[in-house]
Amino acid sequence: MDYITQTLGIPVHRSKWEHATELPFYLTNSYSFENAELGDRRALFLTPVGELGTVGTIKKHIARLGTFCPWPVVLELPNLSRRRKSSLIAERIPFVVPGKQLYLPFLGVVLSERNDVEATPEPIDKLLPSAQMLLFAFFLGGNKPIFLSDMTKRFCCSAMTMSRAAQQLIQAKLLNRSTQGVQILLSSNLTPWALYQAALPHLISPVRKTMYIDRTELPKDVFSAGLSALSEQAFINPPFVDTWGTVAQEKSFATKSALLVDAARQCAIEFWKYDPRLVSGSLYVDPLSLAASLSDTNDERVEQSVDILLKEVLRDGHRI
Repeated sequence: MDYITQTLGIPVHRSKWEHATELPFYLTNSYSFENAELGDRRALFLTPVGELGTVGTIKKHIARLGTFCPWPVVLELPNLSRRRKSSLIAERIPFVVPGKQLYLPFLGVVLSERNDVEATPEPIDKLLPSAQMLLFAFFLGGNKPIFLSDMTKRFCCSAMTMSRAAQQLIQAKLLNRSTQGVQILLSSNLTPWALYQAALPHLISPVRKTMYIDRTELPKDVFSAGLSALSEQAFINPPFVDTWGTVAQEKSFATKSALLVDAARQCAIEFWKYDPRLVSGSLYVDPLSLAASLSDTNDERVEQSVDILLKEVLRDGHRI
């Protein structure tokens, strides 16, 4: 299982599956069985004892195993032909070929280390929120190599979420992956500004929606956002209406409205896809997420202020 750990950055623990003795003879005669903990998920790994059966036979075996075990079933194989691999993927049958290939659809993982046309991943369009957080944290660290496990702890998320984020950045050719033991290390040979320009087409706005609420309903766990935050980090006047950010759900606010009715009574509230304070490591929005949230502005003064802010951050590696 070192291959899975090194590839995905998640801990893997294997143990004997005690219920194997309860299985019909044709199953125990065909496979050996192991319980596997993949981070926070469980799976049953099957290793064929002899020659692997047809895909139809494998499907029947997996269906029968489903009456004994509720976990996903994964085939562990020493090698796999291209035709057999295509058949397994078409039937969504998970498999692992150590050192070569992973197909674990229940984890959202499809990887191949060979130059295989069938396994060529789709081009990256836009980043996942978790991938953008990871990339921005990399920038704020001065483009110094980072351990994926450290980012998992920093963002208080699962190892699988960070593994998917890292894989997307690697696939987009924004970061490089290497290993130190079982630890995954992310790095880049580009300067911060060059890397940012390469990442720019893939960046997303972290803001899902902007609405207005009564100031009396404003909770404590919010952060300055939008032009309000920009006025605190750059030389620009604060907006007429205060803007705050939150990762809470819209249903948490009883007075929410799409319209600004009373500027003296209301404030703007942005609903964010991720918490930028986890990126900045402070109580404030990180400047890169702030810039991304203002990417659709048509105000020349705002654009100039954001540009100056970005150049300061990407030159120094951090600002907050």
